[in-house]
Amino acid sequence: MHFSILTSGLLLALSPATIFAAESPSKDGYSGTLSSLDGGLGGTVTVIDANTIEIMDFTLEDASAPALYWWGSETEELSSGFRISNAQVTDSAMGVDLMVNLDAGKTTADFTVVGLWCERFDLNFGQTTLQAAGAGASASDSGSATATSSTAATSSAASDSGSASVSSFVSSSGIIACVSFVMLGAIIMG
Repeated sequence: MHFSILTSGLLLALSPATIFAAESPSKDGYSGTLSSLDGGLGGTVTVIDANTIEIMDFTLEDASAPALYWWGSETEELSSGFRISNAQVTDSAMGVDLMVNLDAGKTTADFTVVGLWCERFDLNFGQTTLQAAGAGASASDSGSATATSSTAATSSAASDSGSASVSSFVSSSGIIACVSFVMLGAIIMG
């Protein structure tokens, strides 16, 4: 009986800290220039918010591939990634600005690499590594199936510096509450 009260209190104390600790910094403003591995792909990808990216000066000379979708990946290998938008790319374009709604269950926090992927033929049309402004060069045309970047995005500063303070406060409060519940359990168990 005493153990279940203690366990419940511990879980309640840790829940807010766990929720806030899992929150990642905002990637708003991160960007990168798309490589062109196939189809004459080009443009600059910029994160607008957690659910939207913009591709400025978007160029795709050949959109004849049967299943082109925007993909994201946590690694440089776009093939190990996932679809980030359910809108199929079906038209060629030359220098247009394109807004891409991330409606496939992923947000910009889920990937660092974004690219155009043909799902039917497992073909990378090109990709970029998203980086904070001034963080280094973005992916470029390497002539291979995978584009690489000279540096990884290392900036951990969120655009809203208050979010880190809230997270730290909640984590500290959760630890204090946890210790309080443990002490209360020790008193009850006596």
